[in-house]
Amino acid sequence: MILLARPLFAAALLIAPFAAPVDAHAESLDLTQASCADFAAMSESDRTQLSLWLAGYFAGNAMRPLLDLEKIVAAPAALGALCDKSPQAPLIGPETRSIFITAP
Repeated sequence: MILLARPLFAAALLIAPFAAPVDAHAESLDLTQASCADFAAMSESDRTQLSLWLAGYFAGNAMRPLLDLEKIVAAPAALGALCDKSPQAPLIGPETRSIFITAP
C-alpha cells in the first residue's frame, strides 16, 4: 500500500467529470444515487477518476489512511465486470466496496 500524495489535486481531478452543465439549481451530485449503469456510460477517463474517488471514499469510511494503488489501478476493470453483471447495483454499496477494501 502506498500513501496517496497530493489529495487536493486528486480531488480536483475527480470533480472535473461532474462539472458538466447541469440544472442551474443543482448544487451537488449525490453519488449514493448513482448506479453501475451510470458507471458503464462513462468514458474510460471518467471511470478511472471515479474509481480513485471511490477508493478514497471507502478508505475514509473504513478509517484507513492508506490507499492500495494496485487495487485502484485494477478497479475500473473490476467495476466494469461488476456493472456488466448488475447494471442497477449502486456505485456506493457493499459490492463496490469489496473491490477497494478487504475485510479486516
